[in-house]
Amino acid sequence: MMARVREVRAEASSVADAIDEKEVVRLSQRLVRIPSIYHNEHRLGKFIFGMLDKWGLSPKFVPVEGCGPNVVSEIGPRDAPRVVFNGHMDTVEVMAGWKHDPFGAEIYKGMMYGLGTLDMKCGIATMLLAYRAIAESGGAKQVRFAFQAVTGEEDTGMGTWTLAESGAYKRSKAVIVGEGFGGLDEVTIGRRGASYFDIDLRGRAAHGATPEKGISAISDASRLVSALDSLRGRTSRDMKGDDGTPLSESQTVLKIQGGSDSLSVPEKCYVYMVRYSLPGLKDRGEREIRDVIRSLGLRSKVDLRLKTGVHRYRPYRTSPGSALVKVALDAIKDQTGSRPKLIYGLSEADDNKIARVTRAPIICFGPGESGELARYHQPEEAVRVSQLAPAARAYAAVAVTIATLS
Repeated sequence: MMARVREVRAEASSVADAIDEKEVVRLSQRLVRIPSIYHNEHRLGKFIFGMLDKWGLSPKFVPVEGCGPNVVSEIGPRDAPRVVFNGHMDTVEVMAGWKHDPFGAEIYKGMMYGLGTLDMKCGIATMLLAYRAIAESGGAKQVRFAFQAVTGEEDTGMGTWTLAESGAYKRSKAVIVGEGFGGLDEVTIGRRGASYFDIDLRGRAAHGATPEKGISAISDASRLVSALDSLRGRTSRDMKGDDGTPLSESQTVLKIQGGSDSLSVPEKCYVYMVRYSLPGLKDRGEREIRDVIRSLGLRSKVDLRLKTGVHRYRPYRTSPGSALVKVALDAIKDQTGSRPKLIYGLSEADDNKIARVTRAPIICFGPGESGELARYHQPEEAVRVSQLAPAARAYAAVAVTIATLS
């Protein structure tokens, strides 16, 4: 058995070593230089499609409502188990405060600056070249490898959800998402779940000079928001978030809207909120929110609605002892010399969507940063260039090894 493991690792290393460092950097720069703010990913999708087509990897577009199309490619036996690479093409908007050109992909003192370098165009570039290396090695014999460049992750995750609903994750034996929180020093093996709620409050209108004759929906909403902000959830004993703290349930009110310019007691108010739940524990969020509403004795009528479909993010946890996690830790250590730590994501991402439709092990890793350099969704986003080739080689090694051994 040990001889077989050494043989597989040698094969995986050979595939990984074929990836050229300079090509990884050049491709990352080319992706960053194509704007792809969420809902407007079309140009980048065409470029990636063209690269895959040039390499003979038979890409196809998958339409996504409200966004640019996904770009997907698959190699290997059609009915074989899948090993999936998934990453999103879209970015957030350009924030104020940039000093470097957000679409310049300039390299300065070992850092590549640009919108999407961290989140997550360098991840897409490195996975693309890992996928090509696997195809060129002829490694897709008993397993079907899939590459997915998806859209809309920065909004509702509609791109990945479209693939999930189409059955793209059926028979998956492993899923690797290229979100590189913490860079190659960390591997995400689970995430909190997220549930979104609409809350409508209906009071009673009256003239603003006689508020006692009405019921202010805004006043009741403010009491509700205050109570929700003070709600405390459970904390995990053994899972730590990507910020190093124990994973806990939490909630955030995202929007409160109501009233008008007329001199009237506001009869309507709308509250929008998110509730984060823990892997492995039953989500009590909706029940606890309803309990809070009942305890306040509000005069307004309150309608609480849980958003479903694309708005649901399932919490998940991949066992630290799974073959996928062990292989990933070894492959990254081979490339960097250091064994990464295992973390859990605080915020929802596309892997939550995938976890809704498959019980296959899922992990996230790739080029990224931590501490003060972790400028996700911020100006001056940048990534260390030295991470790019090791990330691409680690992706290839993990995919080839897990496809052969497990």
